[in-house]
Amino acid sequence: MKRFLRRLTLLATAWVLCMTCMLCALAPADCPGRTLRASAAAGVFGIDVSKYQERIDWKAAAEGGVKFAIIRVCKIIRAYDDWEPDERFEENYKGAKEAGIAVGAYMYTDAANAQEFTEDVDYMLKLLDGKGFELPVFLDMESASRQEHLSPKVFMPAVLGALERIEEAGYTAGVYSSTAFFSECIDRKLLQEDGYAIWEANYFNTVNGLSTPDGHDLSDEATIWQYSGCGRTPGVKTTVDCNICYTSQYFNPSAVITNSMLPNGVMKVGSHFDIAGNVSSDAVLRSITGEIYAADNPSVPLQSVTVNPYARSYKLTGFFTNRLDFSQLPCGYYALKLTAVDSSDSEITVSESLFTVTEDGLPLATETVPPQTTTEPAPLLTDEPAVPAVVQTAPDRASSVHPPHEKKNSGFARWWLGVVAWIWSHIPCRSFCAWCASVTVKLSLERTPLHRIFARLSRAMEIGYLSCSLGSEY
Repeated sequence: MKRFLRRLTLLATAWVLCMTCMLCALAPADCPGRTLRASAAAGVFGIDVSKYQERIDWKAAAEGGVKFAIIRVCKIIRAYDDWEPDERFEENYKGAKEAGIAVGAYMYTDAANAQEFTEDVDYMLKLLDGKGFELPVFLDMESASRQEHLSPKVFMPAVLGALERIEEAGYTAGVYSSTAFFSECIDRKLLQEDGYAIWEANYFNTVNGLSTPDGHDLSDEATIWQYSGCGRTPGVKTTVDCNICYTSQYFNPSAVITNSMLPNGVMKVGSHFDIAGNVSSDAVLRSITGEIYAADNPSVPLQSVTVNPYARSYKLTGFFTNRLDFSQLPCGYYALKLTAVDSSDSEITVSESLFTVTEDGLPLATETVPPQTTTEPAPLLTDEPAVPAVVQTAPDRASSVHPPHEKKNSGFARWWLGVVAWIWSHIPCRSFCAWCASVTVKLSLERTPLHRIFARLSRAMEIGYLSCSLGSEY
């Protein structure tokens, strides 16, 4: 009876662990691949500036607590045929960057149709050439004479076309406007579903804005909230617009790979292996690079491929995978490293996987760590005939790539982990979530919240299953 009760208790514990993983996967968080909506009132303080703030002491501003600045690039007012680059844009961009402040940009435009938006965006992009931004490049739209009377059905196709044009140029895009505009002519929900940043001005019925953001929270509506048009901050002589950013992603560049198939464990000489996966970020990815290194010489890649998606996600197929030929690798220890460069020009390590190539596809029993005697990268096999392709050997958990565990788990712990692993293997939650994620990929729904939920849930459960499986064997 005691044995039965103990097993019943362990089974209940396993279910609690499983449900915890599911709740973690569904919980809101600032992570790549999610719609740009916040979940908490706490945020990061920043300002937006133009020539009207005169010369700014950016070092003093940074020391005074300014974490980000959105800088005006230009203004285009067609009603007056006024096309004007901001005379302090270059100065402000350079000063903020040197002070370590995260930078975004915006253009005021009163464009009312697709053709006008195209012309205005192209004008701005010429001024942005060669620059990187941590925050998005925003379209500032608040013209009462040319935009306010337009319905979302008429206005939004032109706006979305302009945002796509900005991202195709390598910048993350967003929209700035007032609460009234977002209610009348801008479809907020559509922008959120497509992952565009929303920068909203809401002064809560005051003339110049709030003296402090305390007591108010726009995190469910906007990525950035402009709460004052008449604030004060060190380093700025004049009054300045004050903002709260509700997401940390702009200050911690990141990218993830989902639905991945990467080399690990041991493979036989001549084996073909096609990597797979979807690399995504909340920022536009300017480039993604895959490199194969010899483990004893990580400074010089043996093979390398780079693509330029200029999008927030990229599927590793075709051109990318065809240029990493694993069948040409001789015996040895290797690493495959994936890196990305986003719209802020930050280099991000997406993943790094270790694998071994042997003559028979079996781990080297006599060695536990890669040899360190060679300083030059191993040459590719170009003079020998290709070895027939074979199926990659399943990763060996006692592989020589990883040293053996020194401490064994107790029998009870192994049994407990085995129960959890058995549940994950036999209850179809894992396979169902993975199947749902793959279906959304085939239907080109990678950007939808549904795909993100299933993909993250599948990844969390798969990690839990592998952890329990490994733990039950050691």
